Amino acid sequence: MNYERALEIMLKAKQVGRDHGLEVSVAVVDSAGHPVVVARGRETAWHGPYMATGKARLSAAFRKPSDALMEQWKDRPMFPLSLTEVIPGGVTLNAGGHPIFDGEECIGAIGIGGGSPANDGKVARLTVEAVGGLPPV
Repeated sequence: MNYERALEIMLKAKQVGRDHGLEVSVAVVDSAGHPVVVARGRETAWHGPYMATGKARLSAAFRKPSDALMEQWKDRPMFPLSLTEVIPGGVTLNAGGHPIFDGEECIGAIGIGGGSPANDGKVARLTVEAVGGLPPV
């Protein structure tokens, strides 16, 4: 995930958020979960970039959308809680993270914060679809 690609993805996410009436925070991380681009949403939402980065980091680590991970782990609540300390930089255990693929390779992930978990997940998914970052079927 290079800076130019991450910037393109972040700008698309901001547009998708606006199209849905949301002012979102956006984080794009590389495949190891390192931040490449982070942009705050509402000026008063100082926590937004942290939340978005944690969601992106979780999706990058497991190469799955964060809402799917939370569903997968619903009967094992201690497992995701352990990740908040295990994964460097921490993770956010909520919908709004989505991996980004280039072909079959996961090149990073996006995290969205600023709306409800359902809206954040929707903006993340629509953004990844719009930039051609879904894995091949």
